[in-house]
Amino acid sequence: MGYNFKKVENRKIIIESPRLQGLKIKFLRRYIQLMEEDVTFVYLDETWVYQHGVPVRRWVHESDRRGMPAKIVMNEGRRFTILHAGGKFGFLENCLLFLDSNNDSRDYHKTMNGQLFRQWVETQLIPSVNFINGKVVIIMDNAPYHSVLAEQLPRLSWIKSKLKFWLAQKKIPFGDNLTKKQLWDIIKPLLPSTRKYEIDELLSKSNIEVLRLPPYHCHYNAIEIVWRFCKPYYNKHILKQSSKKSEIKHLWIEAMSKYTPEMWTSSVIHCENIIKDDWQRMMGNTSVKDIPPVIISLGESDSESDLSSDESDSISDIMQDDVLANRTLNVSMDPETSMNETQGNIREGQQLCVDDVEMCEWMNAENDIETIIVEVIDD
Repeated sequence: MGYNFKKVENRKIIIESPRLQGLKIKFLRRYIQLMEEDVTFVYLDETWVYQHGVPVRRWVHESDRRGMPAKIVMNEGRRFTILHAGGKFGFLENCLLFLDSNNDSRDYHKTMNGQLFRQWVETQLIPSVNFINGKVVIIMDNAPYHSVLAEQLPRLSWIKSKLKFWLAQKKIPFGDNLTKKQLWDIIKPLLPSTRKYEIDELLSKSNIEVLRLPPYHCHYNAIEIVWRFCKPYYNKHILKQSSKKSEIKHLWIEAMSKYTPEMWTSSVIHCENIIKDDWQRMMGNTSVKDIPPVIISLGESDSESDLSSDESDSISDIMQDDVLANRTLNVSMDPETSMNETQGNIREGQQLCVDDVEMCEWMNAENDIETIIVEVIDD
């Protein structure tokens, strides 16, 4: 009957929905357009380190497929969240934000918030970027604190009184006895086709463009490769030093100093090659000039329901644990590896290694990206 008795694992894979493909094409098109112009790309992202570090190597039994013993419990100490930015020129000066976690969560996203990020942009990022000649484009993901809306837009999940309050603020007439469905029918045509983000508008005042990564595509962000070098360096050397905050920060700065502008350039070129390859795979030999702008409708259908933050987190756990281990890049980011060897590996690799949590941001603003998850059956 066509059935085979096979071992079934609970791994999941992502199948891109048409909506996600549209966002991806939109990003690829704009990035390739900017590559042909005289612009400077600046890549920003957050990561984290632990007070006592994480061992680079451990004794692992050969039967452990993941190579990461789950039963080993370590006192990693406090977690420090790091925010920085850089490009082919290296790290931006005076742009490091080093935060001590004030909670017990292992999720570094919970240390950052929209207010902290905006303050960093205003006081550190913009002043540093102003020293760059020519047009600057910021590449960043869609983490919630990057994506605070300039105006909160109605959603179908809002309660009836909240929808009425929004209509009243906009001075739009409506009947007192209307159902929620009828109120939504009034609101839906009024929603803008694109969202406006607080940070985007702030940066645009300084003539800085923001280009947001498509969800689940952190491998387009060059700074992810930088973290893959700096974190092993930190973990390798922190065990030999005191774990005071000042010394932890000093060691992290030392780790970043080891990543030279030449290495940054190689990382950027690697990501740009992936971007061009993805465009070629999706669009063939079609020039970006021949493709009209991709418009992603943000209107919410009556049948759509909002994902809560809890649901978003559960999807994140599935993706980071089960999907990402299958993407690999044949590149060694061990600090002891020579740069020539590293560059060679980068050119040979096909995709970034995203086995670590810091390699991808899974929390997307408003959580409105459609994703289909299917099970994989191994032979």
